Amino acid sequence: MSSSSTNNNIDTTAFTVAQLPCLDDNYGYLIHDPKTGDTAAVDTPDASVYEKELTNRGWKLSHIFNTHHHWDHTGGNLELKKDGVKIYGPSENIPGCDVPLNGGDVIDFGNKQATIIDVGGHTKGHIAYHFPTEHTVFVGDSLFALGCGKMFEGTPSQFWASLKRLRELPDETIGTFLSFVFCLLVSFHFLAI
Repeated sequence: MSSSSTNNNIDTTAFTVAQLPCLDDNYGYLIHDPKTGDTAAVDTPDASVYEKELTNRGWKLSHIFNTHHHWDHTGGNLELKKDGVKIYGPSENIPGCDVPLNGGDVIDFGNKQATIIDVGGHTKGHIAYHFPTEHTVFVGDSLFALGCGKMFEGTPSQFWASLKRLRELPDETIGTFLSFVFCLLVSFHFLAI
């Protein structure tokens, strides 16, 4: 798959999510709050893809939300960190991180808040960004459609506890944004099986 814009928009109550194919097998996301102008990149596999999409849409990047430290999620951080962009991420080796996060933390984005969920297992410090009022969660590589990411650093019990935390999200959490191209928006209902 090429690294071009898909124009896939998902409108939530307060913000728009643009899904961007990156590298050969990843997705990245831009979240835009039209009321405040805040725009966040969720993970940064390829800075050039984000820069092109930001220019096409007339948006200005204000935040980067990293889910974990792997290069295919942080590779564009330093190139995109300019003009006051703040990088948020787990308390692990995140390039350029300004705001280290842990499970239970709450951050502001636009007029909304995201609760940080510890979803360690793929990496020890992996986190997800849950916007409860938008019924949306960005899970990185912790969850795939009908599966989960490879366990590189975590333990089986840690990963299982993480998946149970995601399963406990309200049923209306239907905007689940995953990182690999073979994953589309899925509902947590399949986890009830």
